[in-house]
Amino acid sequence: MAPVYPESASGKAPNRQIQLMQQARDGASFDSYELACFIHGGENVLKERRLAWERVETLIGTRDTSKLPQSYGNQNREEMYEEGLRWGKIIFEDGLKFKHTFFKHITPRYVLLNSSPFAGKIIGAYCSTELGHGTFVRGMETTATFDPETDEFVINSPSVSSAKFWPGAIGFSCTHAIVTARLIIKSVDHGPHFFMMQFRSLEDGTPLPGITLGDVGLKMSYNGTCNGYAYFKNVRVPRVDMLSRHAQVARDGSYTGTQSPQVAYATLLMVRGIIVRSVGFQLAQAATIAARYSVVREQGLGPNGLGTSEAMLISYKSQHFRVLTLIAKAYAILFAAWSFEATYKALREEQENGNHTLLSYAHSAAAGFKAWSTQTAADGAEDARKCCGGQGYLIISGLPEIAAAATATATFEGENYVLWQQVGRFLFKVMDALKQGKDIDGNLAYLQEEYAARHQTSPLAFPGPLRSTSICEAHGQDFLQPDVQLLIYRKRAFWLIESTYLAVRGSKRSPADAWNEHMLSIISAARAHTEYEVLSSFIKVIRTLPPSMSPALKTVLTKLCALFALSNIVNPATTNAITFLECGYLSADQVRTIRSLVNELLEQLLPDVISLTDAWDFTDASLCSALGMRDGNVYENIMRWVEQVPINQRAWKQNKGVYQPGWNQWIDPVLKAKL
Repeated sequence: MAPVYPESASGKAPNRQIQLMQQARDGASFDSYELACFIHGGENVLKERRLAWERVETLIGTRDTSKLPQSYGNQNREEMYEEGLRWGKIIFEDGLKFKHTFFKHITPRYVLLNSSPFAGKIIGAYCSTELGHGTFVRGMETTATFDPETDEFVINSPSVSSAKFWPGAIGFSCTHAIVTARLIIKSVDHGPHFFMMQFRSLEDGTPLPGITLGDVGLKMSYNGTCNGYAYFKNVRVPRVDMLSRHAQVARDGSYTGTQSPQVAYATLLMVRGIIVRSVGFQLAQAATIAARYSVVREQGLGPNGLGTSEAMLISYKSQHFRVLTLIAKAYAILFAAWSFEATYKALREEQENGNHTLLSYAHSAAAGFKAWSTQTAADGAEDARKCCGGQGYLIISGLPEIAAAATATATFEGENYVLWQQVGRFLFKVMDALKQGKDIDGNLAYLQEEYAARHQTSPLAFPGPLRSTSICEAHGQDFLQPDVQLLIYRKRAFWLIESTYLAVRGSKRSPADAWNEHMLSIISAARAHTEYEVLSSFIKVIRTLPPSMSPALKTVLTKLCALFALSNIVNPATTNAITFLECGYLSADQVRTIRSLVNELLEQLLPDVISLTDAWDFTDASLCSALGMRDGNVYENIMRWVEQVPINQRAWKQNKGVYQPGWNQWIDPVLKAKL
């Protein structure tokens, strides 16, 4: 006997949830398609993207969302990896055939493309991280010792901790890799260099002699790729296989140390920029699911239980505060990514002419944006999951996977708390330059202006300032002005940077101990500076919106920017929110005014919550969520997928609704006292 479920609404009048979703969509003040075109770079690009997603989702088999996704059907480790390879091949071939790069950095589900090893005649990987060393590249242990007799480097893993561990695709996919190893010539250690190594036979895939490879096992996410490990024992590679554009080893073993860290850094910055853009989409996915669920889920009798009928979740202030601020943060991350991409482009153009002056700022911006955006996305995706209550705990909600994927980005390509310190070091160097009267990068003009305002009559002194350089004079609606918002973030950032700088530089401890003592303040200052830059990016986008954009859309984006700026000041979950008051620029009364304005913005933006998420243009298959499908038919979607879960299929199709292994071996003996 088959299970009995409520009849589907298919072919009938829309059910309650579908009606609620349609009402929410119809109530928007702007055209979501117009915003989608803006997000994705124009109408032509948007149409091409839609066609690409339709093609690959059809080939992959995810287009029919009535079917339970394979990833939710008890896949084991091997099946997850094989699915990742299948997806990778499909999107690689689609890009070649239709000449696009939509899947160059992301999968069809908007996760960073860490599951496709495909690229051409060989399959490559970047092999740096070791079991005992990650962010600290100078601590890498793998060695490449030059043998002048054979004109080769001998690659070795001298210890367990030197095993390469985590690089994507090295487990079973790649044929070649760029390997980081310490260059040893005549017992002299020249530090980490890069070597091109073949890992596997191109004929049958077997590892080459002296190379041991494998997979690191199941992870929180990214299980479509074989993040792996590698051991090397006396593996020989030709001398010419050392990457030698910036450092060379001659046939006689002489070393020319022209290695350029500037160019190497530039590649790292590009990867961090890619991560920023990607996690913006991941947070947007989570916010989309939470928004859609919140307008169709009815729960309770409204605030304080005083209503006469069940209320939509989104009607509760706490819910639409959480959902709308997550939406605002997703847009902020996207616009920060745009800003960094412009900076990176300018850097590469300068470097082509041998000019590296922009590198220090670009490095700091990449570190700060990456740290801020990934932590914001990870925290936000988890909060979006919680916004969906118990249903968000289901794997089929899509939210656990999105949250796990976003969480991973907080660690790889630079652990965030290490990156915050890199930003801090850069800011301290800027403060050193200001103290010495030297010029600084024009991108940091705000620091120079604030420094000049404070020290125009007296030199920098220790222990330094305790309050902001001025007091905010704004009141009421003034706080909705972008310049006012930016000044709040600017004053706070400078105060934190200068106060921390003076505390560290004025410490009587050793430089290392002083840094460690004030590390949390350094991180706070770095974060505040980055948040100023993120808000600057958001405001710049608002101010440069195309003239052809409709007034309604401009109004919504302006309000969304204001919500982002002001809600961070009063949000109890904001990291270091107390510093907005602590710096002395704002008063308690002004913060109360800001809180009131945030409430007004929430009410004004509430009708647009669905259209703001529709504009990201996610397909139902890409969200992979029974809670977040466009039609809003959440309960039928959930039950349709749950019915297809393998344990249910096995019980009903084979054994009349009984899962026999569990019943026969464990439950029935207890019921019959066969203990």
